[in-house]
Amino acid sequence: MPRSQKQYKEIRKQKKQLILDSALELFAENGFHSTSMSKVAQKAGVSKGLAYNYFESKQDILDEIIKTGFDSIYSNFDLNHDGILTREEFEHFIRNSFKAIGKNRKFWKLYSAIIMQSDIAESMMEKYGDRSQIIMQMLNQFIKTMGSKDPEGDLMVISSLVKGSLLVVISAPEFFPLKQLEDKVTEACFRLITTK
Repeated sequence: MPRSQKQYKEIRKQKKQLILDSALELFAENGFHSTSMSKVAQKAGVSKGLAYNYFESKQDILDEIIKTGFDSIYSNFDLNHDGILTREEFEHFIRNSFKAIGKNRKFWKLYSAIIMQSDIAESMMEKYGDRSQIIMQMLNQFIKTMGSKDPEGDLMVISSLVKGSLLVVISAPEFFPLKQLEDKVTEACFRLITTK
C-alpha cells in the first residue's frame, strides 16, 4: 500500500530532525569546521545526497540548530508581544529558561559547546544581534521600572547570574537542586533591582 502525503511529511520531519541531532552532537564534540557533511550523514544513517536534500550546507544545519536554541528560550519572553516586560513576564522568562534547559540538558550542553566557538558566536551575533538588542532594551526598561538606579549595571549582573546558573544546570546538575537554584536566582534578580 502506498504511503500517504501525511506519512511522507512525517518521515521527512523525522529524517530532518535526525540529521540536526547528529550534526549537533558532532559539532559539539569535534567542532563545526572539523565536521564534514559526510560525517553528519554517516552519523544520521543517511546518504550524503539525502542530507543535502534537506540542507544546502552544514552552515544551514548550524543555522537551524542555533535558531532552535534561541526560539526555545525566547518563546517565553514578552508573552503578550506588546514590547513591554512585566514583572510576571520577567519571572516567567527566568523560570522557564531553567525548565527548558532542565528538560533537555543534553541538547543545551551540546549547544553551549557550539556557541563557544568564536566564529560561530560572531555568526550568531550577525544573525540575531537585532533581536538580542530589542530584548536587552526591554530588560533595561523593565529594570528601570522596578526602581533600579543603575539599570545597565544591574542588567549585566542579572545576565551574568542567569547565564552562569544555566551553565551549572547544563554541566553539573548535581551541584545544586534545579528548583532551588531557579528559586534563588529569581529571588536574587528581584532583590537586585528593587532594593536600589
